[in-house]
Amino acid sequence: MAMTYGGIQYYPISVVLFDEVPMELTEAKFGMKGTAAVMKLLSKIYKESGYYLLWGKEQCTLFTNKAGRELTEDEMQGIVDILVEKAFFDKETYEKYGILTSVEIQKVWLEATKRRKRDLASLPYMLVKTEEETKEYKSRKGEKDTGCMQNPQNSMQHVDNPPENADNSRQSIGEHSIGEESKGLPPLTPLGENGGGTTDISFYEIPGYAYNKQTHNLECLLLRLDQLCIIDPKEIKSILKLSNYGKLGGYVWKVISNARWSTVDSKGAYLISSLRKERNNQ
Repeated sequence: MAMTYGGIQYYPISVVLFDEVPMELTEAKFGMKGTAAVMKLLSKIYKESGYYLLWGKEQCTLFTNKAGRELTEDEMQGIVDILVEKAFFDKETYEKYGILTSVEIQKVWLEATKRRKRDLASLPYMLVKTEEETKEYKSRKGEKDTGCMQNPQNSMQHVDNPPENADNSRQSIGEHSIGEESKGLPPLTPLGENGGGTTDISFYEIPGYAYNKQTHNLECLLLRLDQLCIIDPKEIKSILKLSNYGKLGGYVWKVISNARWSTVDSKGAYLISSLRKERNNQ
């Protein structure tokens, strides 16, 4: 069967999956063919609807037949019963709607499809409160709406190498000369007074042209780095230089907007590597 729009091609498996009670009970009662049936069932869920499967007598018959009839229909239903009873699948959703799903399955699917256009409010059988989780996460991080969104016309840029493919390893950054700082321009508003950040710019040599808000958004860039917890002065200094101090329309805004930061460990190194690759491709 071809993968539907809602499905995904790959899904992660926890290294302790087979040590969990539902899987151990399934294997103890049905052997390795029971374990194989669970994996085939998960693959069917992720491949077709993406995060749930309607399960009943007819579906059980079809699934058992397609699985090679290594199990009888009664055995397959017995496996599902164990998985439901031991909370591998959500019991309430199964008993009420005949649907096999779980919070963990839904989180995997949401993460895998986060770049797709979709209306989360209209999705059926959802157990994950995505909007509430987002608010809670921002609350924990102390993030605020800073008004630092870039004008789409300023952030559009041709990208041959998307941020997802940027090397995540640390890179040494070659220093290059910068323009002389204008003595007549006022200093940047310290983050923390109005913006809520903590970056101290006294460490950095900021050229005068970077304060021109018609061409640069230095203050917003520093604030975004602070929100991403990029606090290493050397990394910040390299990012400032590689981004030409937050020049409008620069590649740095593309990376910040499109990167899946929740999956990046060394955010500073990731951003530096992305900017270096873009510079080398020019």
